[in-house]
Amino acid sequence: MDGRISLATSRQITAHILCAECEERFSRFGETWVCGNMARPDGFKIQDALLAATPLGATDQIAYYSSAGIPAINMDALVYFAMSIFWRAAAHTWRNVSGNLMDGIELGPFEGSIRLFLLGGEFPSDTVILVSVWPTKEVLQAAYTPRRGQAPDWHVFSFLVPGLDFRLLTGRRIPELFHAACSHASADKIIYSAMSVVSDTMEAFTTLMRTARTSRGLRAMTER
Repeated sequence: MDGRISLATSRQITAHILCAECEERFSRFGETWVCGNMARPDGFKIQDALLAATPLGATDQIAYYSSAGIPAINMDALVYFAMSIFWRAAAHTWRNVSGNLMDGIELGPFEGSIRLFLLGGEFPSDTVILVSVWPTKEVLQAAYTPRRGQAPDWHVFSFLVPGLDFRLLTGRRIPELFHAACSHASADKIIYSAMSVVSDTMEAFTTLMRTARTSRGLRAMTER
């Protein structure tokens, strides 16, 4: 789905921009583990691990956990995967499965430091990554590509894969409370279970639905 059309297809958003060594690196340090543990038709291992753990704190809208104390959660893989997706979204001009140019994101001066992190360097300063898990047992099997959000004095970007929401904050004016909450830099490697993941996902798809035309094939599938 984009702002023009909704369709059903097995095609994927692809481009030949990486060498085999980098593709293997991205797979080994992030993609393989995340794809095996995100929400899938046969279960959601990360959510199961959180449900068996005690949160560090909770309200009716959000709970947060120490992933450092949950062996079943590989926060390093989650962070690496997220940073690789954000970097790829910014490093290339992508076209969607319909051939239309995508909006993409711009990381500005932070693109280079994120690239170095992906090559084995230090996690970039003036950067925060937040990892959140779908909070309800019924998980929407949906994803959206990186998009830019709104923040007063810094930049924020997000994307979703089934069951997992990733937020990237960049800028020199990010409040210290966000740095303390970073899923990578915090001592507890905090992971969140937040109702905002549901509301933000619904908002993202609702926005697209306002202008997207349903393809003939998808209309036929939904009318069966």
